[in-house]
Amino acid sequence: MASVTRRGYLHEAYRLFHSTDRMDMDFQSHSHDFHKIVLCLEGHVTYIMEGTTYSLRPWDILIIPEHQIHRSILHAAQAYERIILWIQDSFLRSFSEPMLRYAFEWPLLQGRGLFRPDEKNRSELIETLLNVERNQKASFAGHALLADTYLLQFLLALGRLLERDHAALGNAVRSDPKFNGILGYINGHLDEELSIDALSRRFYISTSYLMHEFKRHAGCTVHQYVQQKRLTEAAARIRAGDAVLAASQAAGFSDYSAFLKAFRKQYGCVPSALRGKAVPMPDGR
Repeated sequence: MASVTRRGYLHEAYRLFHSTDRMDMDFQSHSHDFHKIVLCLEGHVTYIMEGTTYSLRPWDILIIPEHQIHRSILHAAQAYERIILWIQDSFLRSFSEPMLRYAFEWPLLQGRGLFRPDEKNRSELIETLLNVERNQKASFAGHALLADTYLLQFLLALGRLLERDHAALGNAVRSDPKFNGILGYINGHLDEELSIDALSRRFYISTSYLMHEFKRHAGCTVHQYVQQKRLTEAAARIRAGDAVLAASQAAGFSDYSAFLKAFRKQYGCVPSALRGKAVPMPDGR
């Protein structure tokens, strides 16, 4: 199985992809500074997001809020066709309608990001999303505005469905409460020591067990997870106006040179370039 890493840019408010793959692929764990929705149309794919494993089947919708570390594993027993939507949170906030953002708050409220709509609702959702795609590619006057309108319609309809969703998904969603506690601790203590030894002592488990279970649940090592979360925190602080050194220290980096090296590898630019400029983000389409 090949390990694939791509890089993507999101200069615009949102972007929609409609693609098909017919080969096994294992994307590396990564996160985005924008929201992501995956609509599986055909085939099967496994996603690991923040310690929870999702087994997608046709018509499933996976919602990945910004900054959530995730990884996808494609199985080539049959073609995998999907629609993927990337969307900036700032675009959603530009409208005075909380329901537009509800879909991306729902995974954090429910502890899962997988939605399995019934036949009637999935047909309406898919048709609306396809209308976004059709109008994005059109050339008549007002096509972009019409695409925006269909996108807003999709998000409002999805939000309303999620508000009343109580579906039992069985083995499609697998998570471990104890492991989720470890992830929660890491995210709440980024500026503290988060080595394997420190976490092992904190949660009274052996280092070997922690390393093995962390990779199995999160799809990446402890070091990779902590570093990505710290880089995300530092980037957010820099965008908010913090000095680069102060942002790196607040995010938990004690070695500034190590921070700069990791930042350039992750974002492909120097930290100051984040101010007022879109930057490349790893793409696990």
